[in-house]
Amino acid sequence: MWYHECPRPFTDHTYKVDHGVQCDVRIWPAEDASAPSPFVLYFHGGAFFAGKHHLPNAWVIPALRPKGFHVVSVAYRYTPHVSLLDQVQDGIDAYAWCRENLPPILGEDKVDVDRFVLIGESAGGLIVTLLGPRLSPTPRAIVNIYGPVDLLDPAMNPNTPPSATDIQPISGEFPEEDVAAGTKERDPSKALTLCPFDFDVPVETYRKLWALPSYEYTRDQRFQYDVKRYCRTHKLLWNVLLRQEECKSDDEYVERRAAQSPLRLLDEKKGYPATVVLHGEDDRVVGVKQGRDFANRLREIGVDVLELIEPREGHEFDNKYTSSEVAGWDTYIAPIAEFLVRHTA
Repeated sequence: MWYHECPRPFTDHTYKVDHGVQCDVRIWPAEDASAPSPFVLYFHGGAFFAGKHHLPNAWVIPALRPKGFHVVSVAYRYTPHVSLLDQVQDGIDAYAWCRENLPPILGEDKVDVDRFVLIGESAGGLIVTLLGPRLSPTPRAIVNIYGPVDLLDPAMNPNTPPSATDIQPISGEFPEEDVAAGTKERDPSKALTLCPFDFDVPVETYRKLWALPSYEYTRDQRFQYDVKRYCRTHKLLWNVLLRQEECKSDDEYVERRAAQSPLRLLDEKKGYPATVVLHGEDDRVVGVKQGRDFANRLREIGVDVLELIEPREGHEFDNKYTSSEVAGWDTYIAPIAEFLVRHTA
């Protein structure tokens, strides 16, 4: 795990309350917004069960704020209490809130709400690649950071045995039968929007890194992460996220997986925003084939694509890029920033 502290300045806001669950955004203003500037909507990863919006991946803010982008990081609700399409709806609602509220927050002459990009990491990559075509106007560009885009990929078949990466024993704090029952929870009023990956880290560390001075670990968060572990180990993640129980047959479930796979939805007539694909060759969580297939299909339908594959790295490799002084920044991060500048000009 790479650690980096939350950059400043920022402000925190609530973009909606859904079934009693508060959904927030954190906003970092562009370093120089002498003219109306574009904004970024950022969606974190965490296997759709966990994560935090308080701190994007290490490079996002140092790479984009100096280039004139406002950065808005979005909290969305976690499964099993909500589905993937509910998470996409959170993105739609966050975008609508930004269009109305960014000008008074950042300055009426400081932001152009028609010029924006979407960035998503891992689970957030799937969310933004589904979200982009649903927004109006559409984003100028989408950045998919090792996010899955084809839920019919044989490597993601829920009926295959779990891999070594999938096997994640539960903590032992909760009875296994209670954790198993938790995978079937569907009450959206119980959804979380914050859940750490590691509860062995002193809580003071997260308070500092995330700039949350009053943050505390909770029982609900620890239980949530055990549910995530159980779903990974038992290959239930996609079944839970996509609500397999609502499907009347295996064929209907296959159709649902296809309908929520951005790769399967690409249409030459409808087009798609310019796209960055950032992936590690050795990714064992989301195979690099996902990124390559998406980039190839986008090029086939005439989309401008920047494909960046790191040959020696796995999942989350980009968190080492904390500044332009880190080796590899000019190869992977600077080109992304320039691509986004070009498409938001």
